[in-house]
Amino acid sequence: METTKIETTKQSVTKYSIQDYMSIGYLFLLVLGVANQAIFYGLLGVNIFEYTSVLDVLLSPLAVISSHWLMPVILAVLIPLMIGYFKLLQWYYVKLSRKEKYQSGKKKEKLDKVLKSLNKKYAVIPFILMMLICMFLGFGLGGGYKSKEKLETQKYNYTHQIVYEDGEAKDVKILGKNSLYVFYATQDNKDVQISPIEGNIKVIKKLPSKDKKELIEN
Repeated sequence: METTKIETTKQSVTKYSIQDYMSIGYLFLLVLGVANQAIFYGLLGVNIFEYTSVLDVLLSPLAVISSHWLMPVILAVLIPLMIGYFKLLQWYYVKLSRKEKYQSGKKKEKLDKVLKSLNKKYAVIPFILMMLICMFLGFGLGGGYKSKEKLETQKYNYTHQIVYEDGEAKDVKILGKNSLYVFYATQDNKDVQISPIEGNIKVIKKLPSKDKKELIEN
């Protein structure tokens, strides 16, 4: 009787609900989002934690994904492909195990181990997690190095115009933005400029691209 109670308790402890998995997944993405921001701004010589609110930290995964149009596209394509690949592997090894030469001996033992690992309910999850780690850290490193190089060489186009509360307007290259500050570059200055938004900036306007600008002028 006692043994049955202990086993039931163990099962209830180890069994997680969908909400638990969602919470763990969000915490995982939260760590990746913060790491991405820290790497990106760190390469630009900015300690982002000095300019970040709690809300910015909580929304960092969404901010990272939405700031790179390529990331949601890659996720939407690679995750289904990865799941499909695992299904294909399962089918292949099941078919292989039915062949006569794999019915006994060490070959059968190896196939049984492979099938056991592939048949696990969440076998694909570690690979998806590894893909997310590579993407978040890769985009942070790549974006940081690219922006740093442009700052040093001054080879970039203005993307936005900032209009301050006092009426001053400035054309800038926006490098990043959160709920409190905007980070930007200006010509003849190799350092990142940081301006608070509240009580300082009135409007941030997106400038037309170079091609559109030429069409307007003509």
